[in-house]
Amino acid sequence: MMKKKIVGLVLMAAVAVGAIIITGYSYHLVDAAAEADGLPVEIIVVASELPRDQPLAAKSGDPKVRFEGGWALTSRHKDFGGFSGLVVDSENNSLVAISDKGDWWQASFDARGFSPPAAGIMQGYSPGMVADKKDLDAESLIRFEGGFLVSFEHNHRLEFVKEAGTAGVAPPLAAINFGGVSMNSGMEAITRLESGQLLAFAERGRDGGGRQKAWLVSADKVDNIWFKPPVNFSPTDAATLPNGDVLVLLRQFSAIDGVAIKVHRIKVAEIVAGVTLIGDEILHLTPEFPVDNMEGLDVVALDDDTVRLVMISDDNFNSFQRTLLMMFDYDYR
Repeated sequence: MMKKKIVGLVLMAAVAVGAIIITGYSYHLVDAAAEADGLPVEIIVVASELPRDQPLAAKSGDPKVRFEGGWALTSRHKDFGGFSGLVVDSENNSLVAISDKGDWWQASFDARGFSPPAAGIMQGYSPGMVADKKDLDAESLIRFEGGFLVSFEHNHRLEFVKEAGTAGVAPPLAAINFGGVSMNSGMEAITRLESGQLLAFAERGRDGGGRQKAWLVSADKVDNIWFKPPVNFSPTDAATLPNGDVLVLLRQFSAIDGVAIKVHRIKVAEIVAGVTLIGDEILHLTPEFPVDNMEGLDVVALDDDTVRLVMISDDNFNSFQRTLLMMFDYDYR
């Protein structure tokens, strides 16, 4: 009798495991079919909270910046990760991120609270578009004219997208001359100024004075400017404060020391044609902090004096890295 019970339990367990495997297999078949048709796929995101008692004061360039917390995010979806651009919509409690494969992630997210995104949808950049690295290597994302403006490197360009997952078109902006810019050093960071102009930063390519190319772009012209980042740091994203000043997210990577992050603030009055921008450091995170390859930045106004910086990391689809979503409050006035 005992043997029969054991055999029965083993059979039940085998059936249950088989059902799980079949369900997972069917799940991926459904995903693949939807993605082939250019349709969004619902995903589940697991968020593990980061320790909130970090000694930020010792690493912050400005005592007015406070770490409010964050999460390490994972999902079973094969294309989740690699996020290089981020837009947070505090009015509609949502976020949109784009990866360096050109995939969009859209999710509910209250940036003024402290609840992580727990689901959302993944969708390819545009139905029918060939998944070629040089065409889909998105690096920065901003709200623009009721839609989104996306910057790409390798095949350097800006594209205006009315809605995530729809075909991109050339924006109503003057064309940038990318002469002398290497394939992997294009517009890594973009933000729109109060004037309506676009401020764009190259990722690499320093001259003898430590300056990198940047561009001030309007509808009818492009003004060349320069940005001088800290030694060994490169810009990865930018965002505009309510008063018009610009924050630039900067990353340093060392195979020995790991990743470090800085944020510089540039006064809007300094952003004029021909200038060399530097900015003032407001945040410095060293490898002791739970930080990764932070590449996406947006800001949300909490009140007249305070904004919340929201950052997301690009894990490069590497199992040794993480997708982090982090929040910092900044009394910017």
